[in-house]
Amino acid sequence: MKKKIGVIFGGKSPEHEVSIESAKTVCAKLVSAGFEAVPLYVPRDGAWRQLPLKPFTSKGSLKGTRIEPAVSRGRFERRGGGSLKPDVLFPIIHGSTGEDGVLQGLLELLGIPYVGCGVTASAVGMDKVISKELAALDGVPVLPHVVIRAHQRAAMGPLLKKACSLGFPLFVKPVAQGSSVGVTKVKKASALKAAVENAFRFDTAVMIEKGVDRAREIVCGVLGSQAGAASSVCGEVVPKGRHEFYDYEAKYLDDDGMELRLPAELPAATDRKLRELASRIFLALGGSGLARVDFFVDPKDARKVYFCEINTLPGFTSHSLYPRLWEKTGKKPEAVLRELVAIAERSMAARRRLNIERK
Repeated sequence: MKKKIGVIFGGKSPEHEVSIESAKTVCAKLVSAGFEAVPLYVPRDGAWRQLPLKPFTSKGSLKGTRIEPAVSRGRFERRGGGSLKPDVLFPIIHGSTGEDGVLQGLLELLGIPYVGCGVTASAVGMDKVISKELAALDGVPVLPHVVIRAHQRAAMGPLLKKACSLGFPLFVKPVAQGSSVGVTKVKKASALKAAVENAFRFDTAVMIEKGVDRAREIVCGVLGSQAGAASSVCGEVVPKGRHEFYDYEAKYLDDDGMELRLPAELPAATDRKLRELASRIFLALGGSGLARVDFFVDPKDARKVYFCEINTLPGFTSHSLYPRLWEKTGKKPEAVLRELVAIAERSMAARRRLNIERK
């Protein structure tokens, strides 16, 4: 009997539409890999729906049966009667409430194996400050930065001055948002406060990070668990046209906003170092399943590399970076999905063996 994989997608983040496209690809590839795929749509209003597979994957239909997670029973209850209990859940909700540990907490309560990082690793991976600090503790090179939190916003002058002392360009980022949402490149001090205020529209904490001007943006996929992780070939994301860096518009709104060079043209020593760092970061943050790790490489000296961020639920559309990185490495999407399902089952089995109650 085929294993039933519930693919959870949609959500409340700005990446809602990207999640829908990722889910279409994941469902189609799961079927090709020998599984039964069950699309589980989470509209922005939070009312979950189970969708028929073919109308969803072929026409993009989001009409289906209302369902609700029933934590006490470890399954989903259908409105009108009946229930659903997938063998494995595959969350592919990008951004806030999807890859920041919120959804993963619900899936833990359901007790159903799920693909990807757990609660802590998801939350840590989403937080640009904590993830960099943990990576740095493990010897990973990171760029200097200044953080402004909500309680410091009214009197942030000294912190802005401190950030300016890092040197320009600076990159201003919401601390816990994905896909370059709210990110601004700042080239002069007079533009810094406005960039910070813009980032505060998306989060309660803002990072001001020293930039590497015209840095090469290198990406690497990771697949595995705390028992061991493998890294894909490296790719280089080259912004095109008016885009100075790989911002949200270049990712999703401009069809010609970037070029992915596979594999990245790097010195062999740099390529080895980045692939090793990608796996090391994944393990240091407690990763499981999949992740894409992004780096900056100094365009003048390829020996100077810096950890940018980790994406613990990367896009999985036909043109997304993660599946393309692994396909270039020699692992087709179906093979990646089979491995992710197996990791999810092993990870849940390992957690169930832990003694969490006092005897």
